[in-house]
Amino acid sequence: MTAPSRLSLITPLALILAACGAPSAPVGGNAAAPAAEGMVKGVSLELVAPAEQPWGMAFLPDGGLLFTEKEGGLKFFAAGSAPAPVSGLPEAYVEGQAGYLGIALDPDFASNRLVYVSISTGTAAANSTAVFRGSLTADNSALENVQQIFKADDRDTAYHYGSRLVFGKDGKLFVSLGEGFKYKDDAQNPQNTHGTIVRINPDGSVPADNPFADGVDGKPEVWSYGHRNVQGLYYDAETDTLWETEHGPKGGDELNIIQPGVNYGWPKITYGVNYDGTIITNDTKAEGLAQPEIFWVPSIAPAGLTKLTSDKYPGWEGDLFAGGMNGPAGLVLVRIDLEDGKAIGKEDLLKDEMPIRDVVQGPDGYLYVANKDFDGIFRVVPNE
Repeated sequence: MTAPSRLSLITPLALILAACGAPSAPVGGNAAAPAAEGMVKGVSLELVAPAEQPWGMAFLPDGGLLFTEKEGGLKFFAAGSAPAPVSGLPEAYVEGQAGYLGIALDPDFASNRLVYVSISTGTAAANSTAVFRGSLTADNSALENVQQIFKADDRDTAYHYGSRLVFGKDGKLFVSLGEGFKYKDDAQNPQNTHGTIVRINPDGSVPADNPFADGVDGKPEVWSYGHRNVQGLYYDAETDTLWETEHGPKGGDELNIIQPGVNYGWPKITYGVNYDGTIITNDTKAEGLAQPEIFWVPSIAPAGLTKLTSDKYPGWEGDLFAGGMNGPAGLVLVRIDLEDGKAIGKEDLLKDEMPIRDVVQGPDGYLYVANKDFDGIFRVVPNE
């Protein structure tokens, strides 16, 4: 891995910020986003905060930053000080890909200070993804009144937890879940939560308008199924669109628009193969199974997903951005060019800089990325 091109520490002033269906022909692995006159000419990185295996990030309204570390729990960072632990969460099951994972703020955080965190819980023999919520103290040092509001079905593997958390404009919480790797066939059965995106109320109860709310054809909390390992999730309130990225096997990573009750195909259809090169299925399309907006061959292991709504990067406003964690195709920040709500191309940024686990837009309008390993959290700055 090459060193980031700009590792100068951001000044305190810069960090404490002023207060549907998928198309029939998805964009394939090598399609490039079209260039436009006046578009920003590349980006560089500035170190914001040290972190060890950061997983999820959430900016507070005043510019402070909450983030999870896979093994280190929940942390709070403000300029001029080192990241500090935030107490109150239960002990996570930490093994393989398990640990402290996704994070989201309540839509009414300014008044209720509720924080939601996805944690791997259990033992090697029986573990799963669970979601906890608690109230952040005024000094940002602890979560109080912590409660488990959701728990996925158990499995006995330490892989594929999904674990992104986002709220829709109706206040419902979406939780992405992996299929536990060896439980891939369960992703085709909405009567369990393996390989699903679930939708719950903030207290963990099931919304009455969920597609399987009556429990007859699927678990009441299931919103969509047929997923492999969803590590990118973004809700666009402007267009009422839920976007996701998920890991394929060897090839076949996907960007999807998520619709309620829809089957996204894994493992009945895929653009990838097993890691040893053997065939999972010869089918990339099938009746009743959704096609991706974009697929990647070879894989990039997409993680983190956000939409740029600011003007900090000329020509990129309204585009999606996803991290990539795997070389040689990955180790990138991907710009996904959107036009009229459709993905028409993509561009690799920060090529070979570092594996990116999460990407969010800060209150200052800049993009921030979390390095998958031990290099920290960075701000993405336009090249001059």
